[in-house]
Amino acid sequence: MDGSGILRVLLLGDSPQSFSISQQFLEQRGCECHFAESLEAAKDLLDLWQFDIVLSMRAIPGETIQKLVGLLSGSGVSLYSSLRVEMGSLWLPVLQFGKESYGPALRVNEFRHVLDDLREQARVHKFASHGIGDPEHAKH
Repeated sequence: MDGSGILRVLLLGDSPQSFSISQQFLEQRGCECHFAESLEAAKDLLDLWQFDIVLSMRAIPGETIQKLVGLLSGSGVSLYSSLRVEMGSLWLPVLQFGKESYGPALRVNEFRHVLDDLREQARVHKFASHGIGDPEHAKH
């Protein structure tokens, strides 16, 4: 999360269109989305920006996911990978705030709730790590 409280999301996939619904959902919730077509392009963006969430929607080999995990482990980033199935796709948690977090596959509607939770957790984590209170919670 940057200094303005905006969550940055890296979308890694074959085309920006594959993320159109997810990107719209994220941007409506105040997230800033960036797209990469390859692991190399993702590395370039990771060098430029601090991301909070990485969503991978690619038919990529397991070793590429492991390289991505290697890049993001310990970074505080949450990583989810999409698994295409006959009736759509499922989201698989891989990292949660930089720590391995293999858990159950999530359907799209379940994943939307997870994204909302991640957004809130990232905001709280950011303000706690800087030793200041979360202004969003101070209003209440």
